[in-house]
Amino acid sequence: MTITNFGSGEVEISDDQGRRIRLDRESANRLVMAGRMHTVAEFVEKLPSLIFDQEFVRILQESFEKAPTSTDKWNLKEKFARLTTLTKGYEPKNPAEVMESVTF
Repeated sequence: MTITNFGSGEVEISDDQGRRIRLDRESANRLVMAGRMHTVAEFVEKLPSLIFDQEFVRILQESFEKAPTSTDKWNLKEKFARLTTLTKGYEPKNPAEVMESVTF
């Protein structure tokens, strides 16, 4: 899976099969903030309300389940928590610019 954060504040999540979803700025911020504010278990539980595509929710939940240790689960959650967020009034100079990309 790859998480890509764009200058627009949108986040794209893609899998190894070429499927992808793109979260708008507000949804992306909610996902990142949930990663920052919640435990691993709470974050995994909240995924269905944060990501509209239930297939991606299932894949992400399985990624957490397959993580061998609690540290690995924490590190996976932190991949979301450490993404950059933008304030509501910020107007990006280049909305399509890739700000960061994380693969796991």
